[in-house]
Amino acid sequence: MVVMPPQNRYAVEFFVEQPILHVQCSVNESEGRYLQDGFWQHGRFYGSWKPGKYLFPIDSEELNRLDIFHKVFLLARDNKPFLAPIKRPSPRIMDIGTGTGIWAINVAEECLSDAQIMAVDLNQIQPALIPPGFMPKQYDIEEPSWGPLLADCDLIHMRMLLGSIQTDLWPQVYHNVFEHLTPGIGFFEHIEVDWIPRCDDDERPANSAFVKWAELFLDGMDRFNRSVRVTPQEHRQMLEAAGFTDIRQEVIKAYVCPWSADRNEREIARWFNIGLSHSLEAMSLKPLIEKLGFEAEEVRELCERAKRETCVLRYHTYCNIHVWTARKPGPQQ
Repeated sequence: MVVMPPQNRYAVEFFVEQPILHVQCSVNESEGRYLQDGFWQHGRFYGSWKPGKYLFPIDSEELNRLDIFHKVFLLARDNKPFLAPIKRPSPRIMDIGTGTGIWAINVAEECLSDAQIMAVDLNQIQPALIPPGFMPKQYDIEEPSWGPLLADCDLIHMRMLLGSIQTDLWPQVYHNVFEHLTPGIGFFEHIEVDWIPRCDDDERPANSAFVKWAELFLDGMDRFNRSVRVTPQEHRQMLEAAGFTDIRQEVIKAYVCPWSADRNEREIARWFNIGLSHSLEAMSLKPLIEKLGFEAEEVRELCERAKRETCVLRYHTYCNIHVWTARKPGPQQ
């Protein structure tokens, strides 16, 4: 899948003390997408279906951000959109929280052209032109029952839904995922970014704007009862409680700046930096303004300082990408 058309380029500068290295990448604009009704707030466009459930924008910049992270996750996983084994011909797949639908479309076009793929989201922001077998579905996955959704699935995929699910409803969501998988051969893959900045060699500023942003963002989302905190042991326990077996967790470093000598780490970092630069404001406006009492311009000023910091090559900050895979056991297991 191509995610870099030649238009609408976003230039990002990475530098030591002065701007010396320029990296320019391109991302999709949102032309040709369905765009649902919504409203403008804090200078961004938000969806109006079940307002208050999804706290992030759905404007063109946000759709670009979601597509950028698709590229990040592909690079982090050897350019494979999923790793679970598919046992049956014409498999049934669900993408929960599909966003722009880019993952589901990627799978339909390049991996499993005979698959039936239901792409589920609260917001209708998927493309108008879709491949055969792709079924967009507007649905609130916080509902107790997923009756209208695809059942007997070979694979259910979910990513970047922390912050979109009420904190105490995660066990229910995992239970519904389990119920919609085929026994014995149904797999679940869940990917999340831990937004807490980390550094293994202390190469980051003493008063980090990025660290400050993360602390405030996590606090604000906690106050919405839609936590974005990655708690690996709790996620594993919830998967076990839902009935899953063969639970595996992988942690992948995503540096926020391409300083590493490793080529793959640099490429992940380039794309992660672009995605992060689009994420800072989009994700933190509502929690910081509505729960922590910030003014919009104060949030934007903090985001600009954090953005500039993440482009300094001598700072070795990274975020962790967490990947959980699990299987629904068969009746004899």
